[in-house]
Amino acid sequence: RTPSTPLKAEYLEANGGDLGGNGSSMFCGGARWERYHQSKLANSVFTNALKQKLVGTNIKASVAAPGLAATNLQTTTGKAGGMGSGSWFMQFAQSAEDGTMPLLAACFDPSTENGDLWEPANRYSTQGPPTKVPYDNLTASQDAVELIWEKSEEACGVFKIGA
Repeated sequence: RTPSTPLKAEYLEANGGDLGGNGSSMFCGGARWERYHQSKLANSVFTNALKQKLVGTNIKASVAAPGLAATNLQTTTGKAGGMGSGSWFMQFAQSAEDGTMPLLAACFDPSTENGDLWEPANRYSTQGPPTKVPYDNLTASQDAVELIWEKSEEACGVFKIGA
């Protein structure tokens, strides 16, 4: 739930586009974190687009955010000057196993419906049992939906759904 800027077309270009260097500040909008946020936003927006395309079929698309989980991702980002596993921020992390729970709910919970977004229920969506949450304004943006679908079809070819 951290992206605060709309999905950027340049992010969707080859190799993630040019989002400006490798600054590591997660609080001051470093480029590394902007790429991270844009990738998470792109996943949610794509699911919203797919949800719209799947209306009238018996296929479901869902998306999950793991929250803050203690994984090797923090080890590698720490070595590169980012948020390491020993940072003060990681005191709020859940286990890697608990981080899988929103994904498992999105895939297997019988209440999952087309377009559902699952994430941890507690502590600013960083940990806790999985729960369904509404899309934020950036994910719900029809402009973003159209952009992600157009760029995805440019990269992969036209998607034939329901045909």
